[in-house]
Amino acid sequence: MSFVARLRPALIRVAPPWRTFEETIAGLVAVLAGERLLPAAAAPTAIQAVTAREAASSTALLDIHAGVPHGRLPGVTEPVAALATSPHGLYEAVPTVPIQVVALVLSPPAATAQHLTILAGIATLLRSPELRAGLLAARDADEALRILRAHAGGPRLSHS
Repeated sequence: MSFVARLRPALIRVAPPWRTFEETIAGLVAVLAGERLLPAAAAPTAIQAVTAREAASSTALLDIHAGVPHGRLPGVTEPVAALATSPHGLYEAVPTVPIQVVALVLSPPAATAQHLTILAGIATLLRSPELRAGLLAARDADEALRILRAHAGGPRLSHS
């Protein structure tokens, strides 16, 4: 299942108040926990896994102002994803480079091929300037998901 197919409006945040990497990851992890895709008790471990992965090597795509933070998490039965967008930037990966689109992916440790396929799909999608512009102009999660689905060639209607 693709990144876009895993999303629904409740898993997307448009212009949230987050302004640091840590706030963004904690916010997206809370979204996943709130939607019961991640046990609430696993949230601190998820944040730690993503933060450790980021410390090892940045997941920011600086040239397109996007980030694809990800981690492997015991207790997750299948890959889960959430998305946040902000034209003002969610955090700065390096000074003066705002990251405006963040796609978070958490996968079980054994789902290596699936995890890598999802990450590659996200990177390919986000390379489209038209898609990024549409996401940054979206007024709400429903509109953001419609834009993603149209660009990915999936169903355009969303029902949450």
